[in-house]
Amino acid sequence: MKTVLEPQREVPVFEEADVIVVGGGPAGIGAALAASRNGAKTVLIEKFGALGGMQTQAMSSTFSLIDPAVQGGVITEVIERLRAEGGILRDASSRTRQAAFTSTSFDCEVYKFMLDDMMAEAGVKLLYHTSGVGALRENNALKGVFIECIQGRFVILGKVIVESTGNADIAWKSGIPCMDDGHGRGPKKGRHMGLGCRFYISGVDNDRFAKFKKEKPEDWTGLYGGRSIVKKAKAEGRYHGYREGLIIHARKPGIAMIEGFNSPLAEGHHGWMIEDVTAGEIDLRKQVRSAFKLIKENVPGFEHASVEKTGVIPIFRDTHRILGEYILSEDDIYKGRAFNDAIAVSNMGPDIYGPDEEHVYEVVRPHDIPYRSLISRETDNLVAAGATAADSPASVAR
Repeated sequence: MKTVLEPQREVPVFEEADVIVVGGGPAGIGAALAASRNGAKTVLIEKFGALGGMQTQAMSSTFSLIDPAVQGGVITEVIERLRAEGGILRDASSRTRQAAFTSTSFDCEVYKFMLDDMMAEAGVKLLYHTSGVGALRENNALKGVFIECIQGRFVILGKVIVESTGNADIAWKSGIPCMDDGHGRGPKKGRHMGLGCRFYISGVDNDRFAKFKKEKPEDWTGLYGGRSIVKKAKAEGRYHGYREGLIIHARKPGIAMIEGFNSPLAEGHHGWMIEDVTAGEIDLRKQVRSAFKLIKENVPGFEHASVEKTGVIPIFRDTHRILGEYILSEDDIYKGRAFNDAIAVSNMGPDIYGPDEEHVYEVVRPHDIPYRSLISRETDNLVAAGATAADSPASVAR
């Protein structure tokens, strides 16, 4: 790739803090609240205009396999507060131990308001519409994070950096060792999982749709519904999509949420390459348009529906993760291994959207998340959380 020399310049110091959290998804939310409540001056940087990350920007508005008998801390506090504020749409907490996969879904807008309040109450300084674009490095430590926003380019100085971007943006753009190993096994080993999305439809007669599903149980049971409709449309060349059916959730009056879409990445392509992400976005919108047309023409209750909302970003499933002091292994997860330095318990097994049309979810027993998997192996004060850490299901060592 051709290069040019960028002029050197002085960068103003915008803020100094004890803890800088980069990324306001679920992991960043927990990190910022915990740090500030324990007395650390905390700044939370978020590139969009609301917290929640994939939960709000990609509308993946669920908490999966959260078991009140196993998990505690910030995540259960958030769910309890959402429940108190009327933001829960489907509450699966009481069924977690009786089902292979359950999720509690919520109203994104209630969630956004509530998180703003929680950050203010905890004393977290929020910076919206601000991207962390790199780190100020000195020997084996980070001294701060470079940010860019509509006001310009600045640096925030900090003692501890929490990388919770979901893509390890700060780490890998700063040359800190990361993992990007892709699919773990089989002939597609090394390829990366594709991009996903959800969308909302309004003007739905939910009662009519529910009656239709009951009349055709052979076609509307299990995770994917409408299988015969999709199969026929694919055979006739009228459907652009990769799945065997449609996942339709009717959780609010007049509203349905459709999910299960995937735009695959070819070998050598990645979810952090901008041309691949752009092509994936376009492909996902084609899938959404195709699915909506199919639903409207073939599923009772959707005759007068319209597309209400698509995500601001796609669902990123497989990008970079830090190289931690310890990498959680497949064996650790399947055996429910305990660690002396455990900081959390997870019920979530590998949820793999394969390089093409595959989707495999594996049921596992609760397993510990060790603190060592959150700590950068080569950078003293860099901590990762969420999908950026070396403990997320996508990073399972095969």
